[in-house]
Amino acid sequence: MKEYTRMDSFEDIKNFLYGGNSTITLRSLQTGKHYTYKVSISDNNEIFFVSVLSGSDNTINYSYIGIIIKDKRFTLTKKSKVNADSISFKAFDYFYKQILSGKINNKLEVLHSGTCAKCGRKLTTPESIRCGFGPICKTKINK
Repeated sequence: MKEYTRMDSFEDIKNFLYGGNSTITLRSLQTGKHYTYKVSISDNNEIFFVSVLSGSDNTINYSYIGIIIKDKRFTLTKKSKVNADSISFKAFDYFYKQILSGKINNKLEVLHSGTCAKCGRKLTTPESIRCGFGPICKTKINK
């Protein structure tokens, strides 16, 4: 079974989200429901593609749900595989609105699976596991 690491620092969560190659799990502490998302960066570095885990293989079974326009909004597109009423869309939208507000609700748990949000390699040092970036990739945050 894959182990997940809870991220508690707002800055770590925001940096991880914008890492360019992140897999993030959101879990409601009220309901216990969770969704896993892949967030990848576009060529222009201001748009991120968001997909939700939709099958049993957590390496390939993702369905595209929308885009993040960095620091502005999360939205559906013509190619989205869900609609605005989908729970997976609503969950990510709720999370992203919290990112924009500068604070994560304490009833929402944000987890990562131990791989770097930038390069995708397995994280091995305690600091890297805490923040979600390997030591080399961490130096490239916000650059």
